[in-house]
Amino acid sequence: MREDPRWDLAGSFLAYTVPAVLLAVAFVIKLPLLRRAWQDPILRATALLLGIGAVVFVSLPPGNLHRVNRITGIPNFAGLWVYSLLTAYCGACLWLIITWREPPSAARRRRTRTVWIAYALIIVGLWTTFLLGDHHVERLRDLDTYYANTPWMREFAMLYLVAHMVSAVVAASMLWAWFTEVEDTWLRRAVVFLQVAYALGLIFDVAKIAAIGARWSGRDWDWLSTYVAPPFAIAEAALVAVGFIAGQAGPVAEERRRLVRSHRRLKPLWQAMLAVTAPAAPATGRVSGAALRLELRRAAINDGLLKLGPYLSLTRRERVRRVAGAAGHCDAVARGIAGAVDILTAVDTMRRREAGDDPAPSDHPGEPSPSARSGPAPGAPGAGGGAGPGAPGQRRKPPPVAPGTPGIPDSELESIAYALRCHAPDIDAFRREAAATEGHTAHA
Repeated sequence: MREDPRWDLAGSFLAYTVPAVLLAVAFVIKLPLLRRAWQDPILRATALLLGIGAVVFVSLPPGNLHRVNRITGIPNFAGLWVYSLLTAYCGACLWLIITWREPPSAARRRRTRTVWIAYALIIVGLWTTFLLGDHHVERLRDLDTYYANTPWMREFAMLYLVAHMVSAVVAASMLWAWFTEVEDTWLRRAVVFLQVAYALGLIFDVAKIAAIGARWSGRDWDWLSTYVAPPFAIAEAALVAVGFIAGQAGPVAEERRRLVRSHRRLKPLWQAMLAVTAPAAPATGRVSGAALRLELRRAAINDGLLKLGPYLSLTRRERVRRVAGAAGHCDAVARGIAGAVDILTAVDTMRRREAGDDPAPSDHPGEPSPSARSGPAPGAPGAGGGAGPGAPGQRRKPPPVAPGTPGIPDSELESIAYALRCHAPDIDAFRREAAATEGHTAHA
């Protein structure tokens, strides 16, 4: 097959850069966990796998292979370097999957020890066959097929290909058996990426071995090794990296998206609370983050609800919820509307109380206020001594929350915020109705 740039993906520096960067990114993501939990065998296996993979793909561009040969002064030493790293990479793959899938046990330790002994012997075999073989002609792209009929060099090439094929088959079969047991969504996605990756690695091995076998029978299928096989190896490495990135970064990204979504959903309720309490300082600097911003927003809302506590009414909420349900709203929306009406009515009542335009509030609309139930408050007319409510310099304080008066549960905050955002006309109507029932004037 004549060399065609359109087929020569393996000759492009960028083709090797993409998997190298992905593997390096996945390795960097793992580093903080690795520093904190070095004793974790899964983290060690993952770090080794990703680190070796990144080094392999940094070394694979033909220009870098030539530099390795020139620096060492040994023709084709770069081939020995890359194949040794690939064999260690295969061993790390099996080590990781065994450690990942099986609980700690003596059997698991025996299996991982067997894997490393086998692949260490293969690396020793690579060095031995390379030193015994004749490889004085530098080959950067077709080392396997060029030396396919050379004693010891053919064994050199077949050793790493068989080792890679065995690891791909075993890893894919173990992942397939494990997939049915995995329940975590992101872990299942990671397993799928890794399964596809090892399937592509198997295609790489078959293409390489077919090209070498063709040389043994006197045919020229070098194009399989030079042009067809490398893209599958590149895709394999990229999918391995994506699989580990998905397994590690996916849950983190999903959690952050959930926090940001909750923060955004609570905005209408938080804005309503600004009429009651001052906003908290924004989260900035090194301590800022989605979780902290959500916590500050929830704290501001809870501070406002605490201040509104004496003016909130379970009776009012239940009445509005029933009316909203009768108007066709589902229970969740009706509860959100009822909570919003209760909060906004409480804000109006608190403002009137602070302005001295309203008597002490009742915890249950239609019932006497706490002050009326307990008799005249100290300082009120007829209480004996003290100034009346109109005395200069004296302001009436809000009454304490009546025992047993339930506040608004945290589980309903988002539904209330949703009602404020999407059902404002209904809330205004129910708010006016509540104000009329309780003998007040609703403020816009």
